[in-house]
This record gives sequence, C-alpha cells and structure tokens, in this order.
Amino acid sequence: MRFPSLRLSLVFAALVTLASAQSVRWQPAGGVLERGQASELVLIFENCEPEGDLRLPLVPNFSWPVPQRGQQTSSNVINGRVSTTRLVYYSFSIIPTGDAPIEIPTFTVETDEGSFGVPAVRYEVREATVGETSIPVSQVSQSVIDLPTTEIWAGEVLPINYHLEVSARFRASLGGNPLWDPTPLVVEEWAEPGRTTVGTGGDARNRITYSTRGYVNRPGNYVIPSIQQLVNIGIPSAGLFSSFRAEQYAITSDSPQLQVKPLPSPAPASFAGAVGQFELTSKIVPEKAGVGEPVTWTLELTGTGNWPDIPGLPARQASNTFRVVQPDARREIAEGKLFDGSISEDVVLIPTQAGEFPLGPVEWTYFDPIAGQYRTIQTDATNLVVTPGSAGPTLPTTAPGTDDAPMAPVTDVPPTITAAPAPDSPGMIPLETLPGAGSSAQPWPVRQIVVIAAVLAGLFPLLWVGLSSQRARLLDPGRPARLARRRLTRTLSRFDHTAAAERDNLLRAWQADAAVLWHGTPGIPLRELFEANQNWIDLWQDTERALYAEVGNLPDDWGSRAQKALESKRAPAFPWLSVLAPRHLFPVLLVTLALAGLPSPTLAEGTAAYQEGDFAAAESAWREAVTRDNGDWIAHHNLALALAQQSRFDEAAAHATVAFVQNPRHPSTRWHLTYTLERGGYTPPVVGRFLVPQWPERIAQIASVAEWQRLILVGLGLALLSLTIVLLNAYGKRLPAWRFVSWGGGILGVLTMAGAVFSLQVWGMVADRDTAMTWQPGELRSIPTDLNSDQQTTLLAAGSLCRVEKAFLGWRQIAFPNGQVGWVREEALVPLWRPQN
Repeated sequence: MRFPSLRLSLVFAALVTLASAQSVRWQPAGGVLERGQASELVLIFENCEPEGDLRLPLVPNFSWPVPQRGQQTSSNVINGRVSTTRLVYYSFSIIPTGDAPIEIPTFTVETDEGSFGVPAVRYEVREATVGETSIPVSQVSQSVIDLPTTEIWAGEVLPINYHLEVSARFRASLGGNPLWDPTPLVVEEWAEPGRTTVGTGGDARNRITYSTRGYVNRPGNYVIPSIQQLVNIGIPSAGLFSSFRAEQYAITSDSPQLQVKPLPSPAPASFAGAVGQFELTSKIVPEKAGVGEPVTWTLELTGTGNWPDIPGLPARQASNTFRVVQPDARREIAEGKLFDGSISEDVVLIPTQAGEFPLGPVEWTYFDPIAGQYRTIQTDATNLVVTPGSAGPTLPTTAPGTDDAPMAPVTDVPPTITAAPAPDSPGMIPLETLPGAGSSAQPWPVRQIVVIAAVLAGLFPLLWVGLSSQRARLLDPGRPARLARRRLTRTLSRFDHTAAAERDNLLRAWQADAAVLWHGTPGIPLRELFEANQNWIDLWQDTERALYAEVGNLPDDWGSRAQKALESKRAPAFPWLSVLAPRHLFPVLLVTLALAGLPSPTLAEGTAAYQEGDFAAAESAWREAVTRDNGDWIAHHNLALALAQQSRFDEAAAHATVAFVQNPRHPSTRWHLTYTLERGGYTPPVVGRFLVPQWPERIAQIASVAEWQRLILVGLGLALLSLTIVLLNAYGKRLPAWRFVSWGGGILGVLTMAGAVFSLQVWGMVADRDTAMTWQPGELRSIPTDLNSDQQTTLLAAGSLCRVEKAFLGWRQIAFPNGQVGWVREEALVPLWRPQN
C-alpha cells in the first residue's frame, strides 16, 4: 500500500456519512510506509474537536512531527433530510528512517463531545520504490560521505566530499540544500557543487559532489553524522501523452567513523596549538635610519591550518633603547574559507641611540600533520644600523593606523613586544567586617565526651546500617522485578487449577508481571522486550491470541512452558553495596535539603506525564529531580528519555552520559548511552571507549567511580586484618587456620585495591567529582561576559569534559587537561556528580 502524497480532499469525500455520530480515527487505518519517503497520516475528528492540546501516545523509534490542522464541513440531502458532517483533521507528514514497524497504540482523547478512544493502527516499513515500479530507491539514488582517511591528528584539516548519485535513467532535481549538523567537526561552508556522470549505458549515474574541509580539535573516536538530502525523482506517467510527475525522497548518507589522535607529548614550549603548513616572514624598513626616525618591523604568518585555534604571532625581542609603538595585529581569512589565511603585525621602533642593533631571529612552532612531527620555523636576523641624527630624538604622537599613544621605553632587560600579563590576583588587604555577634560553645568535661562517644560508637552504627539496609531494599530498582517474579510463581501455580473460562484474569496478570520482570514499557516491540528470547515471545503471542482473537484457544502445554521459562529467568539480585550509598545512609539530610527547596513535581508525576505522551511535563518533573539531587541517576536517565522524545538529542546524550557514569552496570543506561550519542552527534572522551568496551572498560564498568573508591578502603581493611592475624600469631596468639585466613585475606585485599585503582585510572577524568560536560557547541571565553567583543575566544565542542573551578553570576570557570582555562555559561554544562554553586 502506497500513500506518499495523500489527497485530503479525496479522503474526506470518502469519509462523509449520513449519520452525525462522533468518532476519532486514523486515516489510513494501516498499511505500508516507505523508508525515506514522505507519507501523510491524518487523525480525523468527526463531529467533534479536541479539548486543549493534542496529546499523542509514545511510539517506539518514532517522533511525532508538528501537525497541520484543518477542518471541512459537508452536507447531504436524502429524502428531504439534510445531514451535516463536520471534520477536524490533523495531518502529520512523516519520513520513516528505520526498518521497524510503526505501531500507534490505542489511546483516549478528550473532545468537546466527551472522551473517545482512537483505535490502534500498524504500519509496516519497507524500502521505498520509485513510482509504481518495484525498483528500490537505493538502486536509483545513493549518497556517501567520502573521507580521504579515517585517522587524523587533533586540529588537522581534513577534506570532506559528499557524493550524491542518481541513475541517469530518471530525471531528478534537488529538493534543497544538504541537511547536516557536522558536530564535532568545525567546517567551512559547502563549496559550489560539481556535477559529473559516472558509468556508461544503463549503469550511467549522475553525480553531484559537495566539498568542504573541517577539523576536530580534541582527540577521541567520533561518528560523523549522516547527511540527508531531499531529491525529487521524475516518474513517467502512463497514457497517450507521455509526461512526468515528481516524487520526493529523503536520501540519507552513511556515518563514517573518525579517529582523532592526540598530538605527540611533550610539545615544545613555543607550540601554541597551530596544526597545518605555515610560513613566517620578517621585513624591516628601512634597515638604516637615524636617531628619532621610525623603523617598521613587519612580521607575517601565512598558511593553511586550524586558524580558529591560532592565538596570534610569536613575541619579538628588541633593545630597550627603542621606543615602541605596537598596533593590533591584522588577521585576514580568504572569503568563503576558514582554514586559509594570514596574520601580520607592524611594530614601529624609534631609536634613541646610535649604533648597530640585531633584530631577530623570530621562532614559531607548529605541528605538521603530514610529517607527524613538530616543526620550528625561524626568520633571518637583520642588523639595524642607527646613525646619529642632527637633532635629538623625537617621538610621534600616533603610530600609523592607530590612535594609541606610543609605549614608554622598557628598562633593564630587553622587552617582549607583547602586552604584559596581569597578575592572577591583587595583593591582600583586609576584608569587610562580619555583622552580628558570635557565641561559641563551652568545652565539655573529658569524661562526659568519652561516655557519649562510647554509647554512640556501640549502638548507633548498628542501627544506622540496619535502617540503611531496609531503605535500600525498599528503593532498589530491581525490587519490582523480584516481586513480579514471585507473583508469576503464584499465578502459574493457580493456573492448572482454574477453569478454562476463568483464566483470562490470570493471563492478563501474567502479561503485566512478565513485562515488569523483563523491565519493559508499554508499546515496546516483543523482541526488544524479551531480548530475543523466543520462548517468552511464543508464550506472549499465545496469550494475545487467547485473550483478543475472535477464535483463539490457549495451547494445552502453555502452563508447563510458562513454568520452565520462569525457572530460566532470574530477577536481579539485591545489590548489597547499595546499602552504603549516600541516599540510603543519609536520608534525613536528603529530606531536609528537599524540604528547603521549592515544591516540585514528583517522580510519579513525571512517569505519568511520560506515559501520556506529555514529554514537556515529564522533562520539567525530572529536571526538578535532577536539580534537587544531581546524584539521582534514574532522574538523569528518565530526563534523557524525555528530551530524546522531543528530538533534543544533544542534551539527552549529556544526561544519558551522567546516568551511565553514575550507574554503569544497569543495562538501560548502557542502551540509552549508545542510542543518544549516535543521534547527539558527539562522543565524550573516556566515555566513548565504553561504547565498544575492551577488557579494561569491561572491568571498570563493574562498579561506579564512587563504588571503586569504597572498594579501595575495603581492600585496605582486608589487608590490614590479614597483617593483624600474622602479628597476633607472632606474639603467640594462635588462631585456627591462620595461614589460610591471612594469606587469603591479604591476597583478596591487594587484588581488590589493585582492581579499584586500575578501574579509577580507566575512568580517568570522570572520577573527579567536579567534572562536567558540555552538551552543545559554543565558545570558551577569556572573561565572564558577553559584552566585550574584543576578548579572545576559542571554539568549544559539544561533549567536552572539563573541571569546574568556580562560579560567577551564571558563568562557570572550567579547566581542561591541557591546562586551558576559560569561562562558559552555566546552561552549557551538565555536571557528572555535583553542581558548582
């Protein structure tokens, strides 16, 4: 069934009936959608219209586009009676991108005529074919991102070609410009496309090629986002007179992998971040001058490379007998280019003494990606001859091209011809006085302190651990699955003793608890729900037929099969380490902090809003939960899902990363980390290695960073206990099996500490509790303000990991492993552990 461009007028004419009953339904009510081709789904309200905003159900692997609303009224006269039908419709233009079927479940809408149920519909997705032919679109048109290499250096400029091919047997035209979010690449604008024909005869294809260049300034493994291009393909129509009609298809390219290598370490001291090929020239005019006559020293850097990251020219040295006027440097970038340019600077030197003065040489270091090594280029030295003048030295009031006053002469040592750096902070002076009065508590007698400490040390830890264990069991995410498995056991035990006519309630209870046991959500495909376990899939399908088919009987062996399947499926065990989690050990503190804030939506409200398809309300509830407790990995996980449902994958990927870092063992955090990063367009350092984990990452993700830190203390305790046993034996305190206990405990303790230290090294920067991540591209600023446009900035890629140093009026100062420090807006960061206030 094909409906790439559904004619609404024809649909509505077919839907007009004589009756004036109300209904809500989808049109078409099922069929086949074609991948990559626009299709039109229409939700029709007959003789009614929705109250408030239209809320649609959650559909797996599908996001609702913004609909077009319309209405139509028609009348019919039959046997002298007039019947009027009013139709309000919402039209959704969708382009399927995957192969999975689109299943819209039954849901209820509120209308001005009451509540109505909308029947479920299912649309199969297949590869689009051209016109009424059976030729797949992939055989007619293809696109690919062509990279000359998949391994580059950080900052290396990479040529990028995008090829789009269409078979010469079809007429085709572009439906717009390529749609592409190149993050994490920094790229130029597309050059004018070139057109060629490849192949001959029936295999000839028209190719259009877009070219650009880009670079990634941070090392890591990246997935280049795919490019989507709308193509209008002409289809010949049948009939006496030949004509063509055009159908539009979305052609999606591949997503190649790109490995960005870090620059060799250590870098030379004179290296300032430039990567590419460059030339440095120096010119002095005139080379012979009298005292008081100006001399211009011009330094120019030209070449191809990562110009957005090049701060400026190297410093120059001159004798302190010169007066210096230094205007701003001139940076010139070729039009339409980002990586071809030059920067030049004219320094005016005014000699005050006669003599011969050397100027230069000037050195500058860059990294050559072709040779894979640092190169230092050097200008030639020039001797400036200064002859005595007829009059004393004079000082011009302005330098060419600037209104600045000339610089005062520098004494003692030869100066660097750059602005002197400001100190990190001014000198110390007394601060303001403190208001009010302060009353300090009086010391207690030593005996009273000892008694209180002994009582607390003897009773309180035991009570604390017991209460923490009870709370951990109640709040354990695996508890619903364990309870569901117990209920399934009871349900199956009653099944064989219940009459066939009364088994429907037991089958519905079995379905509900089976979904909870497998951590499922409503509407998820069966193969994803049961992780491709065919036994459970068959049991579920047998249950569906028995409950909902017009003629459906449950197989006689269903009960025994269900019992065997349940025996093979285990619920997650209780994580004993969770007893030591802060949220269980410090519930009073957490409740106090929560009550101190403003009222916010509960987690239950977020879940309810999400299930109803109100993703904005769910996002608000879970964002409040994250604000209250940034260590709530479930809130981060659910917030990522709500953002993903709104196609805000860049921010969703950041919160999915936080959820994974805080709980790397949970299968849902690993799943959604991969899902959101693929669509978010970036891969954070360190975390990216866990997408395809090797043995170090597999070990590290057994526990979170906080749990590994605690295991270091556990291992230390075991080692000390083993040494204590050895010491007691040496003093004659014989203990049974002391060798086995001491050696076993010591080895276990050392291995535990070694594994924990190794895993913390694998987690790297993530282990710092002040680490945060950027979730969108932006600028790293030198000072915390948007008003000063003259300050130095550099590009900041999405997915960058940094350490938050301090906060200032909505800004955060962040630092990177290479020593770079700068300021960004608070909204651009998502903290991994704790927010910086």
